[in-house]
Amino acid sequence: MPLQPKMGLREYGLLFLRRKWMVVFPFFYILLAACVYCVVTPELYRSETTILIIPQSVPQDYVRSTISVNVAQQLATINQQVLSRTTLMKVMEELRLFEKERKELAPEEVVELMRKRVGIEVAQGKTRDSASDAFTLSFQYEDPKSAMNGAARLASFFIDENLKTREQQAVGTSEFLDSQLKETKEKLEALEGRVKEYKMRFMGELPQQMEANLRMLTGLQDRLRSNEASARALEDRKAYLEAQLSLMEKSITAGDNGQALSSYGQNPSLSLEGQLALKRARLAELSSKYTPMYPSVVAARQEVEELEKRVAESRVSASLPPDGKQPGGALSAPASSSPEGTEELRRMKAQLQASTVEIASLKREKQVIEQNIAAVEQKIERSPKREQEMISLIRDYENQKKSYDDLLKKKLEADVSQNLEKRQKGTQFQILDPANLPQESFRPDRRKGMLIGLLLALAVGFGGPVFRESMDLTLHDVRAFKHLFKAPILGTIPAVLGPESHREQALRRAAVIGGLVTFTVALSVFLIAYHAKIRAILNI
Repeated sequence: MPLQPKMGLREYGLLFLRRKWMVVFPFFYILLAACVYCVVTPELYRSETTILIIPQSVPQDYVRSTISVNVAQQLATINQQVLSRTTLMKVMEELRLFEKERKELAPEEVVELMRKRVGIEVAQGKTRDSASDAFTLSFQYEDPKSAMNGAARLASFFIDENLKTREQQAVGTSEFLDSQLKETKEKLEALEGRVKEYKMRFMGELPQQMEANLRMLTGLQDRLRSNEASARALEDRKAYLEAQLSLMEKSITAGDNGQALSSYGQNPSLSLEGQLALKRARLAELSSKYTPMYPSVVAARQEVEELEKRVAESRVSASLPPDGKQPGGALSAPASSSPEGTEELRRMKAQLQASTVEIASLKREKQVIEQNIAAVEQKIERSPKREQEMISLIRDYENQKKSYDDLLKKKLEADVSQNLEKRQKGTQFQILDPANLPQESFRPDRRKGMLIGLLLALAVGFGGPVFRESMDLTLHDVRAFKHLFKAPILGTIPAVLGPESHREQALRRAAVIGGLVTFTVALSVFLIAYHAKIRAILNI
């Protein structure tokens, strides 16, 4: 019948009594299944070992390791290596594990079975040293001692593989940086060669030589001005010497020797003109060496000017014309027959020839200076273009040089890190808690299994009848009728059972008897087959 809204213990008691076999059979069968699971399931013992991850002993400020993976990534890598087929088969052969399975199953299946028995759990900050990382390695096996030996052997593999992996990574990093450093060095040397070739090719036109070229141009211009000044002085001297030489030659060819000599010796302008010639020669010599404002040059110029004035005054006083001729056409010059006149004439010709040679030399020097000035000016004009070209070359060179310096620094750090790993001064694995010998089985958990079985038996045993009752529309008593109908009850008629009802009762009774017999037989067989194990579990 449908469940009533407010049912008391009496109503539930009548309900469970009416459907008592639906309570009994599920309850006891589920309990029997839980007992069978707890007894029949093979026992697995779990042995655990805790491995501490010790940071490198040398501070990071002094030596920085090239291995920068975290614990999870590092364990994932080592886990793949340790749980490989080769390693697990080696452990199974050493410890004689899974001998029966290795005979019956394929090697891949046995390896997969052992992988499922191995567990790794990272426990960060849960060790004695809260600043360190650690992980727990566990291994499950049917025999407690074999489980302990398996966990210890796998832990040793983890420690060995960690050392190998870190050393291989350090060596690989160092080799990679070494190859990159060589390639970068070759590129850097090629760029250095290009820069050197460019500098040698355009020597004198480089931007850094601009100031030197400007100073050189200034010096050449000063030399050119000095050359021109010297040439003008020599031209003046040459003109004077030519005039003097012409005067002497004319006096020799035209006048009386004695009178000429007498007038030459008595005329004071002739001695002044000689001094003037010497002073002009001195001025020309100083002008070729120094600038016009040099004190010695200024003093010599003043002396020349004073002598020129005195010569002009002496000529006026002697009534001589500016060309040096006397009245009547007599020439005031020494005679050629006089030794002094001949020597003076020869000396003046030598000076004239020397002046001519020196003027020619100054002209050649001027051409050279002008050519040098033109060359320097061309270099200065081409300097901006060379500067732009040099910027491109230097930029590539500086970038490559910076890359080379960075790689060199990293290579040195990688070499130190490699040496650190070889000496086992880097991050290491250390066993904190050795593998334990388990005293109780890890699986199956009998207490948990029986508790779950009991709860399931109660839920199915008592929940099934309640559900079945809620789906049944049959009215079993007057209370149920009154709950559904408001009509008054005049009387009750007892149930009249026909042949079909008797057959249903007989079948129901046979099913109950069969269920009891089946449960009894199953329980008896279970107790007989596993009595020794049951006694061991119960410690009887």
